Amino acid sequence: MNSDPSNANVVEAGLVQDDRSARLSDFGLFFSKFMAKGRQISSAVPSSPAMVARILDRVDFSRPGTIVELGAGTGPVTEQIMEVLRPHHRFIAVENDPDFCNILRRRFPNLTLLQSDATKIAEPLEHLGVNRVEYVLSGLPTPALPRKSLIKLIRWLEKSLSPTGVFIQITVVPFVYQRFYRRLFDSVDFRMVWLNIPPGGVYYCSKPRRRTARAQ
Repeated sequence: MNSDPSNANVVEAGLVQDDRSARLSDFGLFFSKFMAKGRQISSAVPSSPAMVARILDRVDFSRPGTIVELGAGTGPVTEQIMEVLRPHHRFIAVENDPDFCNILRRRFPNLTLLQSDATKIAEPLEHLGVNRVEYVLSGLPTPALPRKSLIKLIRWLEKSLSPTGVFIQITVVPFVYQRFYRRLFDSVDFRMVWLNIPPGGVYYCSKPRRRTARAQ
């Protein structure tokens, strides 16, 4: 029995429309959160596909290990990770905003989600049996974190990031914070992402500086 191509086209058009509506809704929610919370939100809009691709560029999905996403938002990075995860991976998303968490739970019912302050996740992760992490993908406004919160984050990375692990940080203020990240990590690389609103980039950081965490 032959299917009607016109019906398939209608279904496809409906899916595209639903996707556009969801993205517009995400933009509206992100912008409202940004206006309300300011620097507590890293960007006024979700990450673009180009930004997501750049974030995941350094993630070697052939390697087993744990991936932690900090500040998952509405899930543009989460979605791509969920599509390529393999049985040898463990993926945990962290988000503190209840509205964003509701979206993540609805869109990704199989996602392991921690609704928590991303700088206070050491104990929750230990309860999940996570002691070593290969990749930490951060959508946090890390340079704007309160001093004590930043210290907690760096100390957790010092303890939990594997010797070959990478802390991957999104930014929408290109180049400005290179010195900031070089104070925190021994190795820092930056890649620009022009196809984002606004243009931004990604820092790839490894080997947290222990002396920095203690001196803060």
